[in-house]
Amino acid sequence: MDHILVIEQVTKRFGGLVANEDISFAVTTGEIVGVVGPNGAGKTTLFNLISGEFAPTQGTVVFCGTDITAMKAHVICQRGIGRTFQIPQSLDDMMVYENVLVGALCKRKNMEEALAHVDEVLALCGMTELKTVYAGKLNVPQKKRLEIARAMATDPKLLLLDETMAGLTATERKDAVSLIRKINATGVSILTIEHNMDVVMSVSNRVVVLVSGRVLLVGTPEEVTSHPDVIAAYLGGGANQDGQ
Repeated sequence: MDHILVIEQVTKRFGGLVANEDISFAVTTGEIVGVVGPNGAGKTTLFNLISGEFAPTQGTVVFCGTDITAMKAHVICQRGIGRTFQIPQSLDDMMVYENVLVGALCKRKNMEEALAHVDEVLALCGMTELKTVYAGKLNVPQKKRLEIARAMATDPKLLLLDETMAGLTATERKDAVSLIRKINATGVSILTIEHNMDVVMSVSNRVVVLVSGRVLLVGTPEEVTSHPDVIAAYLGGGANQDGQ
């Protein structure tokens, strides 16, 4: 089986706090994998370790057969891992296309080629009509979509989505799910953190359940939703820390 991402026994400590402990799982090329868990489960910390924002205390992260554990974030991005952030990081005093151009210039030095790529990404993400709108004027769903567009502009092989559905209405979530499926259909593998269980179960091939920084279960949506430990973790809180 062709794995695009392999996480092996990854642990991250912040002083006395263990945010991630002995995490191991893999993402198959072309797959959509959901990451779920209560607040404080270590989901965003895991994304930070994969994308190079933090280095693991121990363990390895392998991407496309290469150990990227000690690489810097910009190098990992250039190698093909794009990510969004739970709180949109838009450059509000720049227009939508300029925000996406920042991502396009990650791999393109020719401005004409980069701008053409921006147009392609905006079309994919349904944002062409917002091209010259300043990012600061966008509403929450539009800013979430801009996050995805900017990450897609870096030509990712693997896209990390951090709660792109948070704060969206049911209709907006449906649109976001359609976009995720459209992106996946282009050949991009996706690892997505999501609190809305209905969404993650409908879009994911497999699901990783984190509780208190550890992997509780990796399985199909059906296996996860019917597992008594998962039900107990959610109904019982599963973690007593705030944050990610």
